[in-house]
Amino acid sequence: MASWADNASTLYAGELEIRLGEGLVLATGQALTLSVREFELLAAMARRAGAIVTRGELYAEVWGGELRPGDRSVDVYVSKLRGKLEAAMPDRRFIHTHPGFGYRFQPQPSRDPGTAAGSPGVTAGSTGVMAGSPGVTAGSQAAPQDADGVDGQPEVFSRNVYIGAVGDS
Repeated sequence: MASWADNASTLYAGELEIRLGEGLVLATGQALTLSVREFELLAAMARRAGAIVTRGELYAEVWGGELRPGDRSVDVYVSKLRGKLEAAMPDRRFIHTHPGFGYRFQPQPSRDPGTAAGSPGVTAGSTGVMAGSPGVTAGSQAAPQDADGVDGQPEVFSRNVYIGAVGDS
């Protein structure tokens, strides 16, 4: 678990240092290039590390207004910020999405890079069904064995994603 310190001007999350007064973020000692909104969003979430913060609360704190229905500003900026943090520290995940609730800032080791989004049974670039998985693979080389499609071809539900269960016949 990360050790947290907040001396009113700097927040620490493991090897991530957020200097509030300077508008500076250091990841393993290297400065990150963040927009003003990205920095404010990171600071807002880091101040409440471990807690789920709603999109409305983040919008109010960072944009200074009320979140309008259909406005995806928070989601877009969270995505940009998440990408920058994970590019700087690929072995860590900082921002966690809680669908229907909001976002939580908490550094954790990233999931196995062999699994897409850490879902069991989902693999990127796989050539078949993962052992012990429910049979969902994403890849372009081979379909799950025993997939029932037209003319012996696998059923394709989305671009290069084949769905089937191990042992389906």
